[in-house]
Amino acid sequence: MIERLPTLVTRVGHAEHGDNRFRGHGVHDELTGALPYWSLISLAVGHRIMTTDECATLDALSVAACAADPRIWPLKAVRLGSAYGSATVGLCAGMLVTDGVHGPRMSTASAEILLAVRTAVGVDGTDDGLERALEPHFAVRVRPIPGFGVAARGVDERVLAFDDWCTHNARVRGPYWRLMRRIEEIAVRRRRTPVNISGAVAAVLLDVGFAPAQVHLPAMFTVMQNFVANAAEGASEAPTILRELPATVVTYVGVPARKSPRAGS
Repeated sequence: MIERLPTLVTRVGHAEHGDNRFRGHGVHDELTGALPYWSLISLAVGHRIMTTDECATLDALSVAACAADPRIWPLKAVRLGSAYGSATVGLCAGMLVTDGVHGPRMSTASAEILLAVRTAVGVDGTDDGLERALEPHFAVRVRPIPGFGVAARGVDERVLAFDDWCTHNARVRGPYWRLMRRIEEIAVRRRRTPVNISGAVAAVLLDVGFAPAQVHLPAMFTVMQNFVANAAEGASEAPTILRELPATVVTYVGVPARKSPRAGS
């Protein structure tokens, strides 16, 4: 007897005659021309249509997160991948090398910690209670709290740029942003690790209603412009030196070449 294959259920979209459906909405009748791109990303990960102000906040956060210097090591991977002439390969390389302890995954880890701390002590809990809730993270030697720690400088300029934009535009910081800043005070005192862009992104996304499990991909889109810029330029230049080092700059250090006795004189 042949058993029926299980049915796979999708809620993301359906191609219909005359229109497509995206997360239950008609593309032609409801969404086209009416929905900002950030609302599309929000719907795509299972969140909701966002307000105009929320989309503007994420636009500003994405601009503040611009750091496209190819010396930054994840962007080096983009350059290596695109050196063969394909921007797509460069993008894939960059996303793969950041799919771990750096980049958007850290925003997910940071969001989980922010939610756990708020659940344990509340957004306005005492400083002592907050520090006790963070103690397990400080018990791990050297490793900073996810979303905290800035290399070779006292503050992440991307976080500063976004925070200044909020001030200049009279934007109210949400409860998770305020909690993140309180955690930062403790992290700086105990480990000299100020918040970085991953932690800031986590706080902003939580404040506009994303769940920690939904944070990863929106966080990736806040920094994607850096990958795109390097993938485009890298593919255009396609430098030979990133594919193969010239023999003139390589020095062999090892056993000298041997000549087989069968080779004759």
